[in-house]
Amino acid sequence: MSSNLKIDPSVTPSKLIGLLDLINSLGGKVDLARISIMLQTDVDILLPVVDLGEALGFLKVSNGDAELTEAGKKFIQASPSKKKLMLREAIKNIEPIATALKLAQKSGEFTKEELINELDNKRFFEEESPDIDQFYSFILEWLLYTEVIHYKGEEKKFYKKKC
Repeated sequence: MSSNLKIDPSVTPSKLIGLLDLINSLGGKVDLARISIMLQTDVDILLPVVDLGEALGFLKVSNGDAELTEAGKKFIQASPSKKKLMLREAIKNIEPIATALKLAQKSGEFTKEELINELDNKRFFEEESPDIDQFYSFILEWLLYTEVIHYKGEEKKFYKKKC
């Protein structure tokens, strides 16, 4: 996986898992327009979730159809704890998780500001003035769900996960 792949801030673990579950419930392959109609949402809102599913190797998209890959089928059939482990491994090379892991490796701990500065240097943010609170909620949700890095709220610091 390329390190220029990134998780769109609108995509949460629950959205990704929900999409994979839905595709599975519809036979493992379904037209994206059908999903959009079923969820009563615009296809453009679905695309970041679909893109991440594809980047992680859980989905394959062809001619407007999203299909679960073998990895996607294994993910769907896995227990919740196994899903967490699979997702943790799959996102390690995708931004902003890749940068967070590098910061944790380098110093053992880092702050929200250090992560934002590092990502800003890498031009992660597409807009001039990103919504830092929204980004913070987004990164916390991914890091807490996957437990790839620990967070101590009272200190407002992220810590390297101990193996």
